[in-house]
Amino acid sequence: MALVFETVVSQSLVAKWSKAYQSSIAVQDEYSIDKDYHRRLWDDDVGNMLTSMMRLAGYPEESQAIHRVFFNEHVARSLGPYPTKMKDRLLWQSFMTDDHTPLEMSWSWSDDSDTPVVRYAAEPIGWLAGTASDPLNSKATVVCLGDTLPWAPSLDLKWYKHFLRSLVADTKDEQSARPLAAEPLSQTFIAFDLEKESMTVKYYFLPSLKSAVCHKTNFELIEESILKMPEADNSLTSCLDTITTYIRSQTPDNQLHVEIFAIDCVSPTESRLKIYVRSRNTTFDGMLDVMTLGGRTSKFSDETVGSLRELWCTCFSVENTKEAMSQPLKNKNHRTGGLLYYFELKPGAKMPTSKVYLPVRHYAESDDQVARGLSEYLLKRGKCLNGRLPYYDGVAKLCKHRSLKDGLGFQTYITCAVKNGAVSVNAYFNPETCREIV
Repeated sequence: MALVFETVVSQSLVAKWSKAYQSSIAVQDEYSIDKDYHRRLWDDDVGNMLTSMMRLAGYPEESQAIHRVFFNEHVARSLGPYPTKMKDRLLWQSFMTDDHTPLEMSWSWSDDSDTPVVRYAAEPIGWLAGTASDPLNSKATVVCLGDTLPWAPSLDLKWYKHFLRSLVADTKDEQSARPLAAEPLSQTFIAFDLEKESMTVKYYFLPSLKSAVCHKTNFELIEESILKMPEADNSLTSCLDTITTYIRSQTPDNQLHVEIFAIDCVSPTESRLKIYVRSRNTTFDGMLDVMTLGGRTSKFSDETVGSLRELWCTCFSVENTKEAMSQPLKNKNHRTGGLLYYFELKPGAKMPTSKVYLPVRHYAESDDQVARGLSEYLLKRGKCLNGRLPYYDGVAKLCKHRSLKDGLGFQTYITCAVKNGAVSVNAYFNPETCREIV
């Protein structure tokens, strides 16, 4: 089988756990922590950025207020200790971003509007996550999800409950999971798409710990979980079979590593299943192959390929020549190096669809280069921010802590998906809260 996963003993992970158990935080009384102080710090930092993103995207003031209140009262307080330059480092290092900031924000453009939808994802972190009291950070995300009930009228937890049982290791699994699993330790993320007066909730599962306990690969565990769903009708199983066949057809030097699984927490008839895979193949043609599952889905038109080619050159500062486009991106030996994709399944759909995540934080020249290039790309297609403000101007307003020319990492991914022949684009941002302590 071509699929290979990282389920080897991680000496650094064991050492990290040992250090965590010996930390003073492990025996600290949770009630002695000034939680409100940390909540205010998170809200002043990321909450202000969220409000700026909504304002730049043209959200009415009432909508801004609704979502800022939710963030302040329920998300900011769920993020645990605010990362400062204090002597004691945080014990829980989130896989959400490369510097372990436990939030990622995004603007999402579609054919429906010239301005984007604001979205964000978070990994809630318990106050004692990573200690003997909460070794797998098992509590915080459940509490945060419960807090969304009054704010998300479309919330449906049927699939969440199903996959939580199948893909998440709990405390009783901790002793067997800890020495077997490679990093990361993060198991779940929660995400919010911000609508005018409410939100749509999404949930992400990182099944490495559970798969280690079960002695299975991530993909085997996900595949089994999907097939056990009551909604696993012929269309869904057929789409899954298409994905399975493609993933397992890869050569040893071109493998796809399954890392994350996600669902929409809405009615199963409307929800999507998303399987995230990472590829170390960083060529443009390789990207096209994955996006079409090796030609198993509809072939892209010449116009669509041209648009994708333009976006590739824009994001990575690559010349639009045959020779340049045939070359892989510069080598990046990083845990999150390579290209990230997801394959989407939905009840009733005839074929899976896909999206690619272009990791500009690894392969671009600078945040300034990415923002200028994407701004031009979007404007050519009538996409912008409120008041026809270019994307570049908006990003410059968001990145207040440093110059866009000062390195990479504020923009993490530029994603694109092909829908009805059109390319839809999202831009993802890391608030870089943990940047200075990594």
